[in-house]
Amino acid sequence: MITVNPKSFLYSLILLVGSFALGGCATGSAIITGQQRTPISPDQVRIYSTPPQKPYEEIAIISANSYWSWAWNEQAKMNTVTREIREKAAALGANGVIVKSLGSEASGAATMNFGSGFYGTSMNNIKTIDGVAIYVTQ
Repeated sequence: MITVNPKSFLYSLILLVGSFALGGCATGSAIITGQQRTPISPDQVRIYSTPPQKPYEEIAIISANSYWSWAWNEQAKMNTVTREIREKAAALGANGVIVKSLGSEASGAATMNFGSGFYGTSMNNIKTIDGVAIYVTQ
């Protein structure tokens, strides 16, 4: 018979969840509306709240959300979504994203029973960004 120390199990569970929280990921989509270019580094993609003054070409309508992110707070979720939209734009060769909307929506709750009367509840608040991937001429 195998016995499990509940305290050790709880610590292991916390470490496992913590490792997922650091890794997290996001999801999104793209609809090509223009000419794709050679992919670039996501670090080269600039986020715009209004269209830039320089001439630009529209490449795609893109979106990202934090649905699968294990981020624990609102800012971390927004960072995850921003990183995801930059990665999507960069893969299309866009060097900018004009943000059309930022959103937040609630998605279900989960409750866990860890034994000995210890319960944990979590509500996932999903962050979203919708925008237009563009190529700004230099």
